[in-house]
Amino acid sequence: MKQAIILFTRLPAAGQTKTRLMPFLSGEECAALHREFIRSASRACRGVDADILVYYALPQGDGSSRKGMKHGELGGDFTKLIKDAKSFYPQKGEGLGERMSRAFAETFALGYERVLLTGTDIPQITADIFRKSFRDLEECDAVVNPTVDGGYYLIGLRNARDDIWDVPHYGTNTVFEDTLCRLKEAGLRVREGQMLRDIDTKEDLAAWYGTDRCIHCGACTRNCRFLDKYGADLAGLAERPELAYSCFLCGRCRAVCPKDIDGARISVLMRQTRPDRDSYKGLLWEKSPYKFANYRKGRKKSVLFPGCNFTAFYPKTTKYLERLMKKHDIGTVYDCCGKPVYELGLRGDSEDNLDRIASRLAGLGAEELILLCPNCYYFFKDRLEIPMVTVYQKLRELGEGKSFEKERIPIYYPCPDREKKEMFRDARRFLEGEVAEPFGNVQCCGLGGVAGVKEPEISREMAESAKDGGDVLYTYCASCISNFRRKGMEGARHILPLILGIEEKVPLGIQPFMNRARRKLL
Repeated sequence: MKQAIILFTRLPAAGQTKTRLMPFLSGEECAALHREFIRSASRACRGVDADILVYYALPQGDGSSRKGMKHGELGGDFTKLIKDAKSFYPQKGEGLGERMSRAFAETFALGYERVLLTGTDIPQITADIFRKSFRDLEECDAVVNPTVDGGYYLIGLRNARDDIWDVPHYGTNTVFEDTLCRLKEAGLRVREGQMLRDIDTKEDLAAWYGTDRCIHCGACTRNCRFLDKYGADLAGLAERPELAYSCFLCGRCRAVCPKDIDGARISVLMRQTRPDRDSYKGLLWEKSPYKFANYRKGRKKSVLFPGCNFTAFYPKTTKYLERLMKKHDIGTVYDCCGKPVYELGLRGDSEDNLDRIASRLAGLGAEELILLCPNCYYFFKDRLEIPMVTVYQKLRELGEGKSFEKERIPIYYPCPDREKKEMFRDARRFLEGEVAEPFGNVQCCGLGGVAGVKEPEISREMAESAKDGGDVLYTYCASCISNFRRKGMEGARHILPLILGIEEKVPLGIQPFMNRARRKLL
C-alpha cells in the first residue's frame, strides 16, 4: 500500500517562525529551535514505511515559483533538515484549512492510498505514532491526534475531502473539537490518537522542560555551584536561555530535586535554541562526524569500543587492550559516541552519528559491544540496539586482568555512573580492599557538559575540590582523570590500567589529540 506523510512547516527564517516565543527568544533562537524540531519530525518519519512530502510556507514577501521543488532548488540548509523527503512543495491557499485541503488533494492525486499530515512543532513525536495512525486508517476513514491546547498535530485520511476544513477559527482552543464535528457530520469513521503538546509559547517551553513542576524549594541551588553563582533554581534557569552552556550537565540538581526535574535535560534542550556555537568550532570539527574513526579491525561478532578520550589519555593501555581482545577473537573499533555533539544541542547531528555507528557495526557483523567509557556506555545504552557489556565484565568472562589490592581505595564516581553505578559494580570485582567514598561533595570533575568554556572558574573549583577528599583518587573515566591531573592532582588514577598491570603517564597538552588522530592510521 502506497503511504505518504505530509510535513507541513514554515521555512525556519529568523523573525518569521515560532514568533509567539518572541521576545523571550530572539528571532535567531526561534529559528534554531524550529530547525531542530524539523529534524526531529523528519527523523520520526524516516522510521515509517511512507514517502515524505514537504509542504512549506514561504517567508512573507517571497515571490518564489509555486511549482514543486527538488532538493537542490530550495536552499541547502532547509533541505538538509529533511534529507529523505521525496519532494518539496509550497503551500497553496489562503487559510490553513484550504492549504491542508489542497495538500491532501495533490498527494492523493499522486496515487497514495493513506496519507498523514503533521506539523513540526511537536518534538515528542515518534515513528510509533505515525505507524499507529496508519494502522488506524486500515479500519477507519480519518485519524486526528489532539494537542494540549485544543488543536491537533496530526490528521490522517484515506481519501481527499473538501468538506471537513471549514472550522470557525484555526489557531484557537476549539479546533480539535470543531474538526471532529466536521468529520462526523461528513459521515466519516474517526479515531482519536495520542495527545501531545506543541511548543508555541514560553509556557509550553516550561512544560516541555518540566519546570512547571518546580516548587522553588532551593535544593538545586544549594547543591550546584553554577546555579548558586547566578542565584537561580531550575525554573529560573529555564528563564535564562543565555546560560544554557554554563551548565555542567552533572545531574546533581535532579538527584536532590523533590519533583525529579532534570537540569541537564533543560540545558540541552535550551542549547537547541542557540545558533552561535563559535566557542566549540574545534570540538565540532573533530567530532561531527568524528574525524579519526577506524573500523578496519572490527569485523568480529564481539567488538571493543574504547571511545575517544581513553584512547587519547591511555594510548599504551589502549594498544594492549586491542592485542588482548584480538587474542580472544574480539575486534576493536575507534570512534566517538557522539555525546559531546548531543550536549551542544545538536540532537539531529548526534542522531545521524548514531545511525552511522549502528550501520557500520551492522556491516561488520557485530553482535556485542564492549565499552570502557561511562559516557559512551550510558549514551549508547538507550540509543543502540546492539547488546552491550562493560570491559570489566568482559575481562572477567575471559579470565583476564588481575585484582588491584590496596588497604583503602578512595573512589570517585563519574557523573554518568553516579546514580546507578552499573559500571562500577563490574569494576568492583577487581578491587581488593576497603572502598571509600570521600568525594561526595565533588559536584563534577569540571569537564561536564563542555561548560568549562563558559565557566572556567567553576570548572577549576570543582576539580580542585576533590583534594579535600585526599591526595589519592581512583576512578574509571579518562576525562575525569585528565582534568584532575590538569588541576594538579597527581594521585588521580584510572582503575583499568591498574587491573591490566600497566603503568602509564597521562599526557596533557597537544599529545591527547595526536593520540586520537594516530588511531585513524593504525
